[in-house]
Amino acid sequence: MYSTHALHRALQQTPDLPMTVSGSRTRTVRESFERISRLAGAFRELGVRPGDRVAILALNSDRYHEIFFATWWCGAVVNPINIRWSPAEITGALRDAQPSLLLADDSRLSLVTELTAGALIGVYCGDGSPPDDMLGYEDLVANTKPVPDLRTGEDAPASLLYTGGTTGSAKGVLMTHRNLMTSAVSHETAQAGGVSLLTAPMFHIAALSCWLTQNYHGGTVVFLPSFEPGSVLAAIEKYRVTSVTLVPTMIGMLLDHPDLGSFDTSSLWALGYGAAPMPATLLERARRALPGAGFVQGYGTTETAIVTALTRKDHEVGGTRLRSAGRVAAHCEVRIATGDGSEAPRGEVGELLVRGDGCMREYWRQPEQTAAVLRDGWLHTGDAAYMDDDGFVYIVDRLADMIITGGENVYSSEVENALATHPAVAACAVIGLPDQRWGERVHAVVVLAPGARATEAELRTHAAASIARYKVPRAIDFVAAMPLSAAGKVLKSLLRDQLVTG
Repeated sequence: MYSTHALHRALQQTPDLPMTVSGSRTRTVRESFERISRLAGAFRELGVRPGDRVAILALNSDRYHEIFFATWWCGAVVNPINIRWSPAEITGALRDAQPSLLLADDSRLSLVTELTAGALIGVYCGDGSPPDDMLGYEDLVANTKPVPDLRTGEDAPASLLYTGGTTGSAKGVLMTHRNLMTSAVSHETAQAGGVSLLTAPMFHIAALSCWLTQNYHGGTVVFLPSFEPGSVLAAIEKYRVTSVTLVPTMIGMLLDHPDLGSFDTSSLWALGYGAAPMPATLLERARRALPGAGFVQGYGTTETAIVTALTRKDHEVGGTRLRSAGRVAAHCEVRIATGDGSEAPRGEVGELLVRGDGCMREYWRQPEQTAAVLRDGWLHTGDAAYMDDDGFVYIVDRLADMIITGGENVYSSEVENALATHPAVAACAVIGLPDQRWGERVHAVVVLAPGARATEAELRTHAAASIARYKVPRAIDFVAAMPLSAAGKVLKSLLRDQLVTG
């Protein structure tokens, strides 16, 4: 498997099909192929060699698409960086990756100017004029001859993505072409010849996988630089989008948009979701608001990409399986392990382990960290989960987020699910705070739905109707919005730090 395979196949079969849409630009497969082969030639002339890293610090666009393919075209490794990180986090990741090139748009240009003042070559990939100390992206494409594709693949390194960065130093996850392509072919959200909308950031494994999947099946990718509910709805209507993947917080914002009903979303064939638990009430709202869409859920990590899937058929059947992350994907194997490493009985919570060709090769330059998670052929995810008798996997919590109060284990997801069933709750997060008597106490942070009202006592009483009293939050804070990562996940570590400090 090599990651540029889809590009050659598309040129052979659908050369005049629109491949990318970004702002006012639409480019066919033929045009994209030509530009990518020229950009790869420019990378080689700038000294990029097989195995080198090519860093990207930019918003989603058709150029992001071209950079990925051009990097693989010349045998190098894509190294997308989280634009929402602080300058210290960005420079730390770049210092660790040691890329040969850094391509950047206007989103963090002042920082990039500082970074490229040294030996690092900077290429401006925005829509304006390039700064004096950076090369121009379009100049490179226009003035460089195309070069042949090296067709690097299989176990050669393909991507270096950095995890988290919110708790301690971020780790670089090195994935091979086999890792990425194995996961991509297991996605169900793409439709051959369809139109996929990409609004999740490309420096996240979920967006990268969705993009790869769409290219693998063949079709058009519409890029939005970032998520904005109105822009997403307008793009679905304008481009007759057939698939989009969002996190639950984004879906909630979409459903809350005051003009939702005025947009034509009938083209939507698949709505994928993941990266965080989907409250049952939110899923039901989404199914009512978008009756023509089939729903698909995917669970995975940066180290594994997709692991389990809750299919369109599963959503149609409904029932208790809607609370699960689905069954294990065809390309990998999953095991629920107890503390001593043995397999847990069905229904018993343990750590979710994964093995298969979709698992990462290693943590970049961190052999001890790699050895800690890759043991006996299994990747240890750090996620607490259980499996039912039908093989459906239920993600309970991050092991690190499990709350131990008075000797009892409390999984934040079950408390969040109990709170989320209250009609006034738009979003909630449950964390453990230090407690002198109990070790930890259960604490909730809640965002109320627009125009809704609820008291702390009311929500605690509501939760107590479905969970044990020791699991009910001892206190609840009301906030206007949750702190979210670039992937749309609630930053519980930040909430915890703020509350402890406060």
